[in-house]
Amino acid sequence: MATKKISPSMQIQASKGPNEKSVLFGDLKPWKNTWLVHVKVLHAWKQYIQSVETMEFVLTDETGQKIHATCKQTYIESKGRILTVGAWRYIRNFQITPAGGAYRTTDHTWKIVFNQNTAVTRSNHVNDELYLNLSDFQTVLSGTLDENFLIDVLGQVLDCGDVENIQCTGGKQRKKLEFTLSDINDSHLPCCIWGNLAEKLHSAINQEVGMVTMLLRFAKLGRFRGT
Repeated sequence: MATKKISPSMQIQASKGPNEKSVLFGDLKPWKNTWLVHVKVLHAWKQYIQSVETMEFVLTDETGQKIHATCKQTYIESKGRILTVGAWRYIRNFQITPAGGAYRTTDHTWKIVFNQNTAVTRSNHVNDELYLNLSDFQTVLSGTLDENFLIDVLGQVLDCGDVENIQCTGGKQRKKLEFTLSDINDSHLPCCIWGNLAEKLHSAINQEVGMVTMLLRFAKLGRFRGT
């Protein structure tokens, strides 16, 4: 019987040693790079900035605290692809740098940066918790939240429009879909989705019969039609 060989770059190493102790995200500090953390991968995506490719992650520890992690293109095959969404992993030996920017996925002061010594190893831990941090609609609408931080919202879909083609800077066109979410208090939150996801969402909503409930994770706050 033929056996399937696994590429060395895609192998997951053995789990942590018996004398190794993982730390929680709240204990991470930038003064060393030999930390060991036990994480669940909540979200992963490739990012391109000025033709530089990275793989980005949102991770959580067992307490539900979240942190952003970034992996350079050099390490995507050997380290980044092992961090599959929904899986628990051990990560050891990485850098800690300040978190910042206008699209912050967590409120953690620091972020994890993979380097050549970073190792990702298997964990047998199973936990289906989504680790949501839902934002109240009234708080969102009040304008008091920091727009640099991405949020989670859950609501019933109302007033879904049609997909529009919008002329953007540089002559490029982007697809846009506007809709409204309503919560249990009948507060209405205007929303907008761009790109290919707009068509997919529009098609999915139109195929459903009756009420459609939507969860938006890591949504960007912004002004809607000038308000």
